[in-house]
Amino acid sequence: MIFALVTYFLATGWLVSATPESTTVGRWVLALALAGALFASVLLHELSHALVARARRVEVDEIMLFIFGGVAKLKGEPRDALSDLLIAAAGPLLSVGLGVALLATAQTLPSGAPETLRVGLSWLGLINVSLAVFNIVPGFPLDGGRILRAILWWRFDNYERATIGAARTGKVIAGLLMGVGFFLIAATGNFSWLWEVLVGWFLWSAANHSVRMSRLRGAVEGVTVRDLVTDRVPAIRADHDVRVALAQATQMTPTSELAVIERDRTLVGVTTVEALEEAARETPGRAARDLARPAPDDQVLSPDAPANQMIAQIARIETGLVLVVEDGRLIGTVDPKALLSALQDAQRQQRAEQEPR
Repeated sequence: MIFALVTYFLATGWLVSATPESTTVGRWVLALALAGALFASVLLHELSHALVARARRVEVDEIMLFIFGGVAKLKGEPRDALSDLLIAAAGPLLSVGLGVALLATAQTLPSGAPETLRVGLSWLGLINVSLAVFNIVPGFPLDGGRILRAILWWRFDNYERATIGAARTGKVIAGLLMGVGFFLIAATGNFSWLWEVLVGWFLWSAANHSVRMSRLRGAVEGVTVRDLVTDRVPAIRADHDVRVALAQATQMTPTSELAVIERDRTLVGVTTVEALEEAARETPGRAARDLARPAPDDQVLSPDAPANQMIAQIARIETGLVLVVEDGRLIGTVDPKALLSALQDAQRQQRAEQEPR
């Protein structure tokens, strides 16, 4: 979708004025090539984050490209402020270097080189420099906001405080972007400024999420998963046929995902209610274990793991069960009420410690 939009706007807009002598077909071919090169540039930007993260012993979950650029999702947090700084700075540095190299190449092409090549390299170079400039704005979770967090982390030696400080700065910048965007729309009647509003809203939402997650991690400091676990987990027996398993599932708390366990609670994997319903229609005698798929690592926790690790994993998986497993056996899942209670206890303790005596 975004690839198609970039191609369309290049072929019908900028390239028309930048390459007036080219044919319509030529402009569309160039637009396709530039759109592909743009996405490759964003991918290189995120790969640089991922490579530096791995070098600093931080696992990378995946790289996602979306409308505002991309993100390298990390499985854990940086170990120290220096790692945070190096990981965050890698992307803008690569984009600047790539942009400058492309601009320099465009300027040094021989006189007989096609004008479309010069125009394309110049546009791609400017886009990469612009990408770097946008990302170093100190608005968390942009790279500049992460650089700011690293500096605050080094200054105060407190990761939570640094994250909240950088996120608040990000919210100020997001608010300014949205305010300026709305003002320009009202003043000019040009709805192209809606882009600034959308970017501001995206940054505001991401900064709010970062603040909430940071406060959660701080609030459960010292709490383990064992303190929050409940054995009321939606689980079905692996040796039951799918009709029996489906009947079991319908008597549980409504959920789309189910754990599949042996008689001794050994975890076989996970499946879904939808998969059970389909199998019950087509192969009713089939065993439930045949539908089980291995539970992803992000869904499995040790009972002795710190609760802030659980919060980080819940944020990554977004949906699905969080399974607490010890020696291969399913103990239970995390009870949201227990987590909320632990957070409330931690907050009451913090307030009590801050009250003057």
